[in-house]
Amino acid sequence: MQYYAKRVYSLRVSDEEEVAIDNDILHVLATSPFAPPLFTSLKRLSWSNNSINALPVLCSLVNSRLESLNLDLMDPMLFRHIVPYIRSDGNSFRIARFPADHSMRNLPPDVFQGWNNLQILYCGLVTDAALYHLATSAKLTCLSIRVDEENDYSTLIKFTGQSVFTALQELSLAATHTSYCIPILEIAELPSLRSIYIRSTETGLAAVELHHCFSLILRHCPSLRELHVEEWQVSPPKFPAGYTITFDILKTLFSLHHLEQLHLDTTCTFSLDDTELAKLADAWLKLHSLDLGTQNGWRQPSRITLHGLTELLLRCPVLSVVGLAMNAWAPEIDCRRPGKGVRRNSLEVLRVADSKIKDPFAVAAFLSDVAPNAEITGYDFAYDIDGMFDTRMMKYHERWEEVAKLHPMLVNLRKQEAGDLDESFGD
Repeated sequence: MQYYAKRVYSLRVSDEEEVAIDNDILHVLATSPFAPPLFTSLKRLSWSNNSINALPVLCSLVNSRLESLNLDLMDPMLFRHIVPYIRSDGNSFRIARFPADHSMRNLPPDVFQGWNNLQILYCGLVTDAALYHLATSAKLTCLSIRVDEENDYSTLIKFTGQSVFTALQELSLAATHTSYCIPILEIAELPSLRSIYIRSTETGLAAVELHHCFSLILRHCPSLRELHVEEWQVSPPKFPAGYTITFDILKTLFSLHHLEQLHLDTTCTFSLDDTELAKLADAWLKLHSLDLGTQNGWRQPSRITLHGLTELLLRCPVLSVVGLAMNAWAPEIDCRRPGKGVRRNSLEVLRVADSKIKDPFAVAAFLSDVAPNAEITGYDFAYDIDGMFDTRMMKYHERWEEVAKLHPMLVNLRKQEAGDLDESFGD
């Protein structure tokens, strides 16, 4: 056992049955006075075992030699026992993942300052002093943290107008209020940033505030490729007044020519028509994923039609995921190619949110021509904005469910028809 343990460079300890190590064995290994130090060559440690008996072993393994420490699946109540072992001399750390629900503010203020080789950090709340040290890191490429009202970013203000987080490529901010995430975008120049993820759980932004957020992103993150904003709230009392994302607001992002993913699920709804959707497509030709309001729904009628979807697919050749609400009334299907010749085999997922639909067969026939490989999904909207059961939305849910069943059958039928035509030409 000792011979084997000394040769282990990577260790994963989990609660999962197929990889679990008996907790009694772990406890004996950690507490026996006759057991020498184990895993002395360990570089990478991933731990999701939430047994109190296994904690002594984990404590013995957390040391300054580790290059990767993954504890993000640990129970935060157990994780607090590990905190004293996380020290500033961990200069070998390249990857550190801690539970998002545990505040890191009780760590010594110089801990992050000593981690000069840190490249990836996932954790909960941090102090502004910690943010200061992270901002000056020359190697940090991925940062995921939580923020709240205590983060006034005062230590970062001295960097206003300067490049900070110079190597950062992915930034993820989570908060109860989206507004807590915005100040860092006002202060920091993020020239190398490729991805921004903003998530909030209680209070979102009005349309004007979201427009300001987009303006900051455009100004400070010119190389952005992925933008995700998710707000997990029901509609505010005055909805949709002041909570409508219009074409003019989205147009703020047009200068992000390299944008590949846009995911907006906010307190706001959307107001777009076919022409405006086509203009979005023309601005972001490299778009792989466009997801607008598929979790919260649009909560009001959409002016986008199936033909607008066709134009989007025509202008964005690499789209693989599309999510938006449509007014999918029965399209014309009196010809073999109702999509006017447009076909995107690369589209893998079509999320329809709270789209209206009248004739499931006609819509399925249309989509079988335009997007034969797409999975039709995202139509689970049977409740209104107050959480009450909505029979009207249930009707649309059932119709989209029928579309999802008919679509692959009609795709196969089209393939058979194409094969029959080829044979007839051969004769």
